[in-house]
Amino acid sequence: MNSSEHPLKASVATTRPDAGLPERGWRGMNVRWLVTGESVGATATVFGVTTFPPGARHELHRHPRAEEVEYVVSGRGVALLEDDRIELGPAEALFVPRNAYHGFENDSDEDVVMAWCYSGAASLEEAGFATREEDLARDR
Repeated sequence: MNSSEHPLKASVATTRPDAGLPERGWRGMNVRWLVTGESVGATATVFGVTTFPPGARHELHRHPRAEEVEYVVSGRGVALLEDDRIELGPAEALFVPRNAYHGFENDSDEDVVMAWCYSGAASLEEAGFATREEDLARDR
């Protein structure tokens, strides 16, 4: 089999961009889901790449059934983890514990490219996804 066509291989260049869930806090992001249960048959892993143009952000949310690692490939922005604001730049990673509120915003004038990985789930649905705003509304 030609390695460029292997069923377990994924590429940013051949993966369709996903605008995500703008109504649930995905603002201006370009998300590419490379490794998922659907794309390659993963059972406990999701891997993707997101480009955040200037001003783009992923508002506070949590994944009750998955840990996450965020790794900045290029650019600089601010990771939000619970009540902390953590500056992240190239070659820096942040571990997000299961169920911790987290997000990211590009407050710079250049694109931020971030690679990220969930552990414990093979899709966003399996990881669970709840925004802080949704949790607050439910608790009222």
